[in-house]
Amino acid sequence: MSDANCDIIGIVVISVQLMARPGGNPDFGIKYRFDYGRDEPLSEQVKVLMHPQMKQHLKNLADLEKCTVPDLIREAIEQYLVAKQTTKVS
Repeated sequence: MSDANCDIIGIVVISVQLMARPGGNPDFGIKYRFDYGRDEPLSEQVKVLMHPQMKQHLKNLADLEKCTVPDLIREAIEQYLVAKQTTKVS
């Protein structure tokens, strides 16, 4: 490695060492938390395999609805579960 590269790496290491706090940030997860406006946090994952065309249709629909593909999928699953629950009660 050249001396210039070593100097740059040394500067990066020193700046990271100066920024790091031993033990981490005690306020992390309490004071600094994302609020997505939901009553319940989203903690579970489900993986779905689909054709590329289906994924592109979802992306296009999400763009039209000004939301994300996961938002569309959550809404569709919720509607499906409500419909299934309604047919079981009937």
